[in-house]
Amino acid sequence: MDHEPKLSNNYQVKLGIFLFGLEAIEPCWFYSGLHLSLGTWLRHYNSSSSSKKFDFTDLTQPETWYPNARRKKRNVILHVGPTNSGKTYHALKRLECSSSGIYCGPLRLLAWEVAKRLNKAKVPCDLITGQEKDQVDGAKHKAVTVEMADVTSDFKCAVIDEIQMIGCKTRGFSFTRALLGLSADELHLCGDAAAVPLVQKLLKVTGDDVKVQHYETLSPLVPLKVPLGSFSNIRTGDCIVTFSRKEIYNLKKVIETGGKHLCSVVYGSLPPLTRTRQATRFNDASSDFDVLVASDAIGMGLISILTSLESFFLP
Repeated sequence: MDHEPKLSNNYQVKLGIFLFGLEAIEPCWFYSGLHLSLGTWLRHYNSSSSSKKFDFTDLTQPETWYPNARRKKRNVILHVGPTNSGKTYHALKRLECSSSGIYCGPLRLLAWEVAKRLNKAKVPCDLITGQEKDQVDGAKHKAVTVEMADVTSDFKCAVIDEIQMIGCKTRGFSFTRALLGLSADELHLCGDAAAVPLVQKLLKVTGDDVKVQHYETLSPLVPLKVPLGSFSNIRTGDCIVTFSRKEIYNLKKVIETGGKHLCSVVYGSLPPLTRTRQATRFNDASSDFDVLVASDAIGMGLISILTSLESFFLP
């Protein structure tokens, strides 16, 4: 006959303190592979403890997992609009002017770009992703990939970029965690207008003030009226986006064989330092590497745009 695992009172107290000390009791606790009937034990602890009752197994109210954020009445601003509309620019200016803050982006390159921008503006900023951690002395700002969002600290300003990814089946939980858990006086959400109804519904239960600001495209994306014809017609400053590492290096070889250009390459699985150097080299006007061949890791939205316009680039 199976029996529930039993822990000494000493370990019960220690585990209880450890759990209460977390800012978020994440669902992953219950899918961690620790098949010790943790949920059953926590229900037992909850019912037998004389301290304040808390049902660790209740996943129906995720907003309650973040007490730091719930102690604030956050001012939430949704910046929505198409690509190149200035929505992220305005949010980042608020971040730059704040005494402390955090940027949460969907891509390592975006986090790196924001950290570089803030440090260049004399605002010390840490860079934290799943692959790297670059800490700056005296930094009160962080630029992170959304999975690394810090929900245990207080910030004056927080920015979540590409908030429409809250609907993503594989990464949406990270955006939901950041949305509900970031403890910030101002929370700026940048993305597509399609995310507005869902975000408003989620924040209705938190009591936060929500404001929506709409933006229009500053300069429209206009496809060429005639196809590129050949990669020999590539010009300085051009970027070629493809969706496999093999194809990236094939295109690099084709372009460089022409003798007119040298190519930087960027894709998600490049080591962080190498990826940063490649992007920096392309952005340096004095560099001979004047063409970029990359995957959609260079920015959000490109994959849908370029897939639909593929016929404009090649015959």
